[in-house]
Amino acid sequence: MKKVLYIAFNYNHDTGIASKRLRGISKYLPSFGWKPIVIVPRTSNDTVEIDGVEVVETDYQDMISRFMPKSNKNTGRKREVSGSDQTNRFVSKGLSLAGEIFAYPDSMKYWKKPAFEASCEIIEGERIDAIMSSSSPITSHLIAHDLKEKYGIPWVADLRDLWNMNPYVNHNAVRRFFEKRLEMKTFSNVDALTTTTDLARDTLQGIHPDKRITSVVSGFDPDDFEKTRQSEHSEKLTLMYAGSLYKGRRDPSILFDAVHQLIEEDKIGRDNIMIDFYGDEINLRELSEKYGITGNVNIHGRITQDEVLKHQMNADVLLLISWMNESEKMFIPGKVYDCIGGKKPILSIGYPEGSLKDLIAKTNIGYHVSDVEECKKAVYDYYTKYYKNELKYCGNEFAGEYSLKNTAKRFAQILEEIQ
Repeated sequence: MKKVLYIAFNYNHDTGIASKRLRGISKYLPSFGWKPIVIVPRTSNDTVEIDGVEVVETDYQDMISRFMPKSNKNTGRKREVSGSDQTNRFVSKGLSLAGEIFAYPDSMKYWKKPAFEASCEIIEGERIDAIMSSSSPITSHLIAHDLKEKYGIPWVADLRDLWNMNPYVNHNAVRRFFEKRLEMKTFSNVDALTTTTDLARDTLQGIHPDKRITSVVSGFDPDDFEKTRQSEHSEKLTLMYAGSLYKGRRDPSILFDAVHQLIEEDKIGRDNIMIDFYGDEINLRELSEKYGITGNVNIHGRITQDEVLKHQMNADVLLLISWMNESEKMFIPGKVYDCIGGKKPILSIGYPEGSLKDLIAKTNIGYHVSDVEECKKAVYDYYTKYYKNELKYCGNEFAGEYSLKNTAKRFAQILEEIQ
């Protein structure tokens, strides 16, 4: 069996959707002739153990613990803040500028040296046939670039999000200049680039026209749903959202307005619908008050990925909320694959066109809406079906294609093709 060195920073993160892609690829690669050796930082997270996957933990120190002495850390005591708003804005801008400088290209950059040294030791101790790296963080690709330069081993770089075309990252002009230059330099010796959708691939191809670029979609892990079953039935229609709201860029206002209007129009009962949020709490209470549905919104905070799956199985409809921005149309949120794996109907709210809408239409797993009227129709349809006991998952034969087994199979094919 051939061996691939897999540089995967977020592999052990149990609250992030990124870890599912990383673990799924490493878990199923051996089924297609490739044994992964996964390089991860040693953190407070427990090491994830998967049969047949070797995980090598390296030293790691994040930026805060590297530069902030223990004596200066927050002791938990309250402290008074003085000064004008103008001074506070000045300080905030100063901190932001410092972040642009010191966190270049990302705050995980101090992982590069120990991860590179550990990787060299592995490469020199046994035969490694290929290297894979996954971002974010970008540091993963910097490590792989240097390994490729030193040993000449074929390298695949997987961009779960684009580097310089990521709408969720907003650097100043100086930082953008250096980021673009670094991206070109880093991928100068890469053998293949991958990303998660066809639209993202086309965008990336415009930046790297001479590079081989392939879209490899993510998926659900079938094993997750072998052991996860619905354990309770809700007494009212329950919609659930799990994940980050990205400082308000993912905005549930359309849903809240739609539910408010349906209640006011007596189309749904105020006591017969509930919306559960797991993850960010930003602005949710204020929005629910604005639309008069505070009693219909539950805010639970962050939970682990395993807990997310359990709660999803007990929900009636799963929510996807995306940023209403044209740049968003190239992305597919990872949560959609768990909706498919759990065989739950979904309500997606986001930009009117793009990869997510296309996937939902192809698989028939639910609604994708972009305004209040569309949302009202979708919620009312789910509501009436729920109380007629007719609400069910309607995914078609294409839905089953979105499995992490197929994701790993596609990476195995790419690894073979660059040998």
